[in-house]
Amino acid sequence: MKTISFFSYKGGAGRSTLAYNLIPILASEHFHPTAEHPMIVVDTDVDSCGMSYLVKAEDKVTETNCIQHLLDNDFINKRYASIYDHPFLKNLIPVGNAFGCADDRAILLLPAMDNKNIHKGRSNYSEAAGEDFGAHMENILKACEEYFDVPAVIFDSAVGNTAMANISNEMADIIVCVMRPTIQFVNGTQRYLADVESGKKSIGTGKHIILVPNVIPNNEITIGRAQYPATAIDKICDTFISYPKFVNSKKNTYHMDLLSRNPAQCGIPMVASFLYVEGQLMQKRLNNEPFNENETEVFERYKKLAGIINDIDLDA
Repeated sequence: MKTISFFSYKGGAGRSTLAYNLIPILASEHFHPTAEHPMIVVDTDVDSCGMSYLVKAEDKVTETNCIQHLLDNDFINKRYASIYDHPFLKNLIPVGNAFGCADDRAILLLPAMDNKNIHKGRSNYSEAAGEDFGAHMENILKACEEYFDVPAVIFDSAVGNTAMANISNEMADIIVCVMRPTIQFVNGTQRYLADVESGKKSIGTGKHIILVPNVIPNNEITIGRAQYPATAIDKICDTFISYPKFVNSKKNTYHMDLLSRNPAQCGIPMVASFLYVEGQLMQKRLNNEPFNENETEVFERYKKLAGIINDIDLDA
């Protein structure tokens, strides 16, 4: 079972959109989930939850099927005949159809609920709440792997240096680290990952961290005497490719396949329609509608990223 966290140091990176558009590729080309062995998507962004909106399941989120409810109740970790017999997991929301699966139960969503703390009497940012989440989430992952042979659990993580983000990354084997080509994204991401390497930020070791510049502009503009986005892309490459703590890390593995000094090959290009309709590319694919040139390029980058995730050998 692969556990994957879609993480960004700050909001607005397109993290949830990237996860939403990548899940159908992971499902159809790599993980092949079924109702008996479903993929599970977990929304841990409790302050800005959005995955249920993307899959149009917001009306199905209740007080008793959300992640906040899980954290306020003991998770029963024992074998049941199927995932649908488990006292809590049976309440997960089937969303497979939204991701192109013929069986709606092939992908299940553990949503977050708007305006609800993750633990009674505790802030969403408290370390104690994070510890509770970690303990409960470990039990979920154990049940998913040992009892129900789930092929993958995907976290739509919270952002930055928060309890929920750190625990999502701790639970994950693979961290898709998403950033926009801006100074605050690049510097903030570097600082977060440097803290991970130094042990100041404890999310465990042995992680596969995939660096994904996202929403790279297609057009060039000049600011002062600098040409963008090339200048921003050079900054990203200088920050990560040349940083000894990442390149020579003995704690984690950094995947820089989507970094390139060539703007035409770096990260995920911007799609103008995504600025309003996050899932348009996926919907066009599911409806067999033709892509324009830019959308085709983005789709190929998504496939490349999905392939990187699939090819990671967690036993190596």
